[in-house]
Amino acid sequence: MNAAKAILRSMGFEIVGERIPIRRGGFEISDVDIMASKGGELYAVEVKSGRLDVGGVRQAYVNSLLVNAKPLVVCRGFADPSAEILAKELEIEVIVLEDLLLSDPEELRSIIREEIRRGIMEVLPAVINPPELESVDLNVLRAIASTEGFKEAAEILKVTEDDLGRELGRMRRQGKIPRWVRDYSELKEWAISLLKSHGETFSRRSTDKE
Repeated sequence: MNAAKAILRSMGFEIVGERIPIRRGGFEISDVDIMASKGGELYAVEVKSGRLDVGGVRQAYVNSLLVNAKPLVVCRGFADPSAEILAKELEIEVIVLEDLLLSDPEELRSIIREEIRRGIMEVLPAVINPPELESVDLNVLRAIASTEGFKEAAEILKVTEDDLGRELGRMRRQGKIPRWVRDYSELKEWAISLLKSHGETFSRRSTDKE
């Protein structure tokens, strides 16, 4: 999952959320690995550790319809010609990791450097000079750190998404959230770093797949 997010960011996508549940009638029927945006379009991204088969193509297409987004798959190629034909027929965009990683080593090095830079920037400021946090800030950070998307965090806090957005805006203005934090994934990592620097413990899902 981390490699897929790095590839998407390098291609100009913004990560909006991860592991987004799809619910109907009070039941969770599926989930979207990554929600991303680019050029004003919202994408439902499925991440496959192996090759994409016909079943995976169908899953990506149905999930995208359920969340009203464009379908996109990150994988290591197609399992067979029928999967590739169906993906084209359904207009599913497919990013092949093997092609990117093997055909352009310089692009891979650039992605690795960017991810290292992100890691340093996410952790170092909180360790060296952590901002003072109020109880309301800690509650917001705990919710962000333990969820995979904006809507889920708002539900935990029992506020609207607009209210949560206003709280995050306030924290950004007060310097408690840095301006380089651009998407939910980065916000979550920053929240985790701050909580650790303040000796906080929290529940975190281990859902990322390499």
